[in-house]
This record gives sequence, C-alpha cells and structure tokens, in this order.
Amino acid sequence: MTKEVIQIQLAWFFPVDYTGNFEKVSLKLKSKLGESKITQHIPVPIDAPSEIPRLMLGYDKFNIKMSKNRIDLFSKDLESIRDTIPKISEIILIDFGLAVGRVGFVKNFFAEGNIENLKKLLPEEKIGSLDLKEINIRINLKKTIAGYECNNIENLAVGFAIKKDPKENKEIKKEGLIIVRDINTLSEKLKVNVFNKEIINSLVDSFDKESNKFILLNLNS
Repeated sequence: MTKEVIQIQLAWFFPVDYTGNFEKVSLKLKSKLGESKITQHIPVPIDAPSEIPRLMLGYDKFNIKMSKNRIDLFSKDLESIRDTIPKISEIILIDFGLAVGRVGFVKNFFAEGNIENLKKLLPEEKIGSLDLKEINIRINLKKTIAGYECNNIENLAVGFAIKKDPKENKEIKKEGLIIVRDINTLSEKLKVNVFNKEIINSLVDSFDKESNKFILLNLNS
C-alpha cells in the first residue's frame, strides 16, 4: 500500500497566554523568516477563546498561525522547514520571553486504499453484513518519547486528496485513506515541562521518526 505525506503541522504551546501586540510578532517573524506572501491580522473580540488565531502568515513552503496560547507551523514536508523551526523557537523564547511547555507534531498521509482496508480491522461478525459508508478509527497509545510522556495517536478514515494526473496534466479528486499520526507531549504537563530550543528540535526529530511507525495498517514498508 503506497502512501505520501500531504501535510505536517508543528505546534508550540504556551503555558501563559501571549497578551502583547500581534503586529510586533508579525514584524519579528518577517525579520527572521523573510517577507510573507500573505499577512492576515484577524480581528476577534477581546474575550474570544485563546486558541482562535489572531495572526496568519503565508509563505511559499509553509504557513504560520498564531493565537494567544500557541503558534502553529504547516508545511508539506519537514525538510523544507528545518531551518524555520529554530528561528520560530528563538522568537518565542528569546524575543518575546514566552515559555513553551508542550509540543505537538501531526503528520497527515494519503494512502491508496478504500473502506475495505478499514473493515478488515473490525470484527467480521459485527460488520460483515453491514453496508458501511464511513469508518473512522482512532487510537491513542501512551508512550515515552525522548524522555517525555506523550500521546501517540493514529486516526484512520476514508477520504479524498487532490492529485495531479500526469497523463492529462490536470488535477483530479482521488479516493483513498487519510492516516493522521498525531504525537504530542501531555496537555496536563503544559505548566510543568519547560522546553528550550534544543529540546524542541530533539522532540521534532523524535516525533517525526515515530510518526512513520504505523500501528493498525501495514504501511511500514
């Protein structure tokens, strides 16, 4: 069963909300990462939940979203953001004096297959005669990674991806399996853990390796 990475997401979580000026964060990010193609300062009510993004920056190879309690980095592959990760960590930790107490890493895969691949993971006596249209399977294993207690999540569902047809040189919608590997340090340790730039880099490398180990589907080749 062939697979490909369709998106990677990295999240830095703050134990204490950032209550400063998001325009200053935008300018600092651009000073170290270069001018963005898209800049959005999102107007939200003062009492809006902390997790709602206030700032979005769009670049050629990655996008950034920042809210009061976290900053997220999105890309299609890890190698293209290797140099970006420590720069963002420095901005968070040094330039703005924010702490980071939790790190999350999400890798989304698209794999050839269909609902029959997921049916095989369920008891046949329970679903054999059912005409299932959807299946969503999510498991979370406790695991210690790089010395930290972590959630090790695998989510499986039937979905679609936009693929390029090399023969007709156009994009087509293709059905397959969406596999989400979500690995993160525990939320209840957010105010206990203290991560510096080196630890964050080490966690990202460890989470990346772990995300390539599949739990339910035979995708490890």
